[in-house]
Amino acid sequence: MKEFFQVTEPEALKSLAIPERVKILELFEDLEPRTAKQIATELGENAARLHYHVKELVRVGLLEQVDTRVKGSIVEKYYQPVAKVIQVKLQLMIEENAQQLSDIMFTPFRTTERDLMRTLNRFVASDVDVRKEYKDTFAFNLTEFYLNQEERNQLVDEISELLQKYKGLKNENGRRKFKFFDVLFPLTPPDPAEDEGDAFEDSDE
Repeated sequence: MKEFFQVTEPEALKSLAIPERVKILELFEDLEPRTAKQIATELGENAARLHYHVKELVRVGLLEQVDTRVKGSIVEKYYQPVAKVIQVKLQLMIEENAQQLSDIMFTPFRTTERDLMRTLNRFVASDVDVRKEYKDTFAFNLTEFYLNQEERNQLVDEISELLQKYKGLKNENGRRKFKFFDVLFPLTPPDPAEDEGDAFEDSDE
């Protein structure tokens, strides 16, 4: 498996705007090969429908078959992403289709929101004993800062290096699966029209 792969083909870009395919790629954070059936089971999806998405990811070059194992009369095909880190060239998306850029950028937001809501709902509905499982598990960061291009690149490199340190850890020794999602983007000055409207008045009348 390669360390990095940059998406340049339009068909591959379209796959990154489909939530089911993004979830499939996210599942391989442990870097372990899986069959289409195993992927469907872990994601709780219909096997036939999931297999279609796996084949499409292989077709556009984001997944690859890495092994074949024969068990009796059954031939099992094992798949992995083409690289540990799959990157998208934003300039290419902008040139191809602005709407496609929006779809691809927001798909991880939507899948992450669903995962977070599922965890929070379980937490809220659980009893005290079950809630102990969640102690020291949640983390949240939101910040804004000024960076030049060199500092921006250094920040991205440092975050990538840190993630790689933990990405190869196996599901063992009491570890549980976490999801980490971050996005870095330049802020555009607010549109004055957004601030238009009735002025707030604090009146005792």
